[in-house]
Amino acid sequence: MWYSKNQHGVHSPFVFGLLTNCFYDHTNYNIYQQLSSKDSKSKFLIRLGAYFKFENCFVPDTIDPKFKHALNLVQNISTFKTIDDLINKKQEVLKTPCLIYLDLKTIELHSISVLFQIYDRDSLILIPSIRGTKTRFEHWNQLKSQSEVSVSIDAFYWGLLFFRTEQPKEHFTIRL
Repeated sequence: MWYSKNQHGVHSPFVFGLLTNCFYDHTNYNIYQQLSSKDSKSKFLIRLGAYFKFENCFVPDTIDPKFKHALNLVQNISTFKTIDDLINKKQEVLKTPCLIYLDLKTIELHSISVLFQIYDRDSLILIPSIRGTKTRFEHWNQLKSQSEVSVSIDAFYWGLLFFRTEQPKEHFTIRL
């Protein structure tokens, strides 16, 4: 059985703010009209990008085109082929807060641990389809248990990993 919370069951000020000002923001933004469909997942990406206002967003070249389009509406995006490619080309940029979109279908878990060593503590790793298969969900559980991860959010389709050093390790299962 899947147990989830909304903002009323969350005691972390950081996560409460994220939920009330991003996840549950029901504003009908004009930018939504630029989407190719009424896809709520793409709308979520727009709200997430607008909420955090990261200077950089890194996405794999295998990203779903509708998600790439949505992120590109609110972020400067750069594509990468592999985690090693991302690390080698963007190491200095990764030391600033950024959004990193990782697809567990195409990314090797062992290479992600290297990424964890150079990210900025205010960065976000966003993972789609964490419950798409049993293997992907197992990989999600391995990632969220890494010592570098302080906050993880399972929003059923999306997985979010944060590295906030001032926050105790905590996992949330949240309804979108």
